[in-house]
Formats: sequence, structure tokens, C-alpha cells
Amino acid sequence: MKSNPEKLNTLLEEVLPSSLDHCGPTSVELLNFVRREGRRRRIRTAWVAAMALILTVVLWKHAMPAKTFLAQTPSQPAPIAIRQVDDEQLFALLEDTPAALVSLPDGTSRLLILNP
Repeated sequence: MKSNPEKLNTLLEEVLPSSLDHCGPTSVELLNFVRREGRRRRIRTAWVAAMALILTVVLWKHAMPAKTFLAQTPSQPAPIAIRQVDDEQLFALLEDTPAALVSLPDGTSRLLILNP
């Protein structure tokens, strides 16, 4: 079966676009698309940065303790009461604690408390 070359050419022209047909975006359309995408990315980056800044400020303000002003009155320290005790009173204070009173050769005494 022989095919007619004219029929083949007609079929090829129907199936394949010719070099004169529009096939894809032009350079102007492609440039506009790239510019729109760049602008969209810059706007998105600016929004993310602005939201991060706002969130940082809000969290920083929330973490800061609230300043409260209290009327300050000068406080007097509690008086220290010092009294002397003898050996018997000292051992009475340390009733269940193992302790010993040691007299040194120079005449001074030391209290030894054993920590179990």
C-alpha cells in the first residue's frame, strides 16, 4: 500500500504545529510572569518579617513583669536578744543531739557536736 505524499504532508501539518504557530509564552509574557512571582515573594517575605516582629514585641511585653509601686516603709531589723547560758542550759538545748564540752589546756572550752 503506497501512501500519497500530499496526504502525508496534510496529516503532518494537522498534527504538528508549524513554525509560524504560537507555541508557548512569548518572551514578554515570560518576563511579566517572572516579575509577578518576584513581587509576590517579596510581599510574602515582608509579611512574614512583620508578623515575626509583632509576635516578638507581644511576647516580650508579656514576659516582662508588671511594675507595681508599693509604698515602702523603712523596716526596722528585729532586735537580737543575746543571753548567756551555762553548761547545763546548753546541754538542755541540745537534748537529743550527741555533744561534748571539752576543756583545753589553756583554760578555754570547746563545744563538740557530733553529726550522725
